[in-house]
Amino acid sequence: MRRSIVIVACVALIASGCQASATPAPSASSASLPSAPTNTQAAGPSSSAAATSAEPSANGAPAHWVEAGGSATGQLDHAVQLGDERVLVLSDTLEPPATSAQTWDPGSNAWRPAEGLNKYRSLYVAVPAAGGLALVTGGNNENGASFSSTYLFDPSTDTWTKSGLLGTARTSPSGATLKDGRVLVAGGYFASGPASNNPPDARLAAFHPGGDLRDIDIPPFATAMATSEVFDPATGIWSPTGPMKYARLGASAVTLSDGRVLVFGSGGGDGSGIIVDDGAFDSAEAYDPATGKFSLAGTLPPYDAAAIEAKGAPNANPIPASPAEIGSGTLVALPDGGAVLIGVDYYWKHQGDLTRSFRYDATNNTWSEIGETWAFIGEPTAVALVTDGVQNVAGSVAAVLPDGRVLVAGGSGPTTNGSYPGSEGTDIARYYDPATNTWPDAPSMPAPAYGGSAISLADGSVFAFGGTVYGTDGDSPVAPSRFIP
Repeated sequence: MRRSIVIVACVALIASGCQASATPAPSASSASLPSAPTNTQAAGPSSSAAATSAEPSANGAPAHWVEAGGSATGQLDHAVQLGDERVLVLSDTLEPPATSAQTWDPGSNAWRPAEGLNKYRSLYVAVPAAGGLALVTGGNNENGASFSSTYLFDPSTDTWTKSGLLGTARTSPSGATLKDGRVLVAGGYFASGPASNNPPDARLAAFHPGGDLRDIDIPPFATAMATSEVFDPATGIWSPTGPMKYARLGASAVTLSDGRVLVFGSGGGDGSGIIVDDGAFDSAEAYDPATGKFSLAGTLPPYDAAAIEAKGAPNANPIPASPAEIGSGTLVALPDGGAVLIGVDYYWKHQGDLTRSFRYDATNNTWSEIGETWAFIGEPTAVALVTDGVQNVAGSVAAVLPDGRVLVAGGSGPTTNGSYPGSEGTDIARYYDPATNTWPDAPSMPAPAYGGSAISLADGSVFAFGGTVYGTDGDSPVAPSRFIP
């Protein structure tokens, strides 16, 4: 059974080859402070629309997708909107080891090469910072060792400047921009590279040449962190702040409309070699910059196994009783002060998956399920439990629109005729409407995409990037696109 999301926790020996979906960064206005997109509608770029909708946008034109330029190169891993409205896009490649940069101008739809980072880096935080800058910190080098360095990209010069060091080097931390332009980084784990902490069979646990796939228990080599730090761009200094209640790595994080930062879930756990408390995987907590403290922010409601199984064929495989691994999904802040969490994957190795989505109510710290639970349980018998016709939103991109709806596009797609949707991807897009708790159709993406990311731009459009699509010659990057609401 194929794993339907990317686990962000990788053993240090192989971490540099394991790419995680980037946590969507808050939009950066010219002041570089995160906020909900405005209703100002920019003229679309000079590219033909890939799809249209009968539903008119705020300016009377139908909502549609356009190609985001034709000259982007490579796999696009992180994107941050700069203070001059351009988007800085970073790409991490191991051959040769490098983290390159490009900028995309939404106004002209043009891509231009930019100065890359001085060294290869993966599993890092990339977010806006005060002054219209982009900040990169933490992550791994090509040898699997954690970085503490921080770099700032200045759009006025298109160059990087080294800034203050983290108090603790950390890989796979979570990051978010505070309302005042400072940056919060929380959690992650520390790895000192392959020479010291890696179990010898770590590489075999991920892949063994010749098709001899093995189940190898990876002994613990790292522990997730609960500590957090705040960066002040005015001074270039990282300062410790209150710790999280749970140690987490690769957690989803987003700045809420009231200025708090909501953090959900964690990577790691069994099979990763990174120790994480079980309570971190389905729980959330919120950081209050006024107090410098985290507080618990609810736990996901349990799934109803009987109700899900009732949608399958008679005598279909039951949902396994053993605990599942739980992915972090994509967290999107709503204008009403809450958030939605799209595409949380529950995974049982060799057996199957469930995918669920949720809405967070900030007034009472509760989570409720939205949409239908997707299920595919393929073992132990040949009668699979399948929810035909239900969209599997694992691997979708998600971003908030000016009217408060959330665009959810791509991903695995629906299950049809009992077939398992995987990395082939889908071009299906829908809106989640918090006002009505409904999922109306949206215009289809220009091309199928799985595992990408998206950011809401200052003009109210959405930039979708990254992701792959499966072809006869293997996986290939998906061209970036832009949704004009």
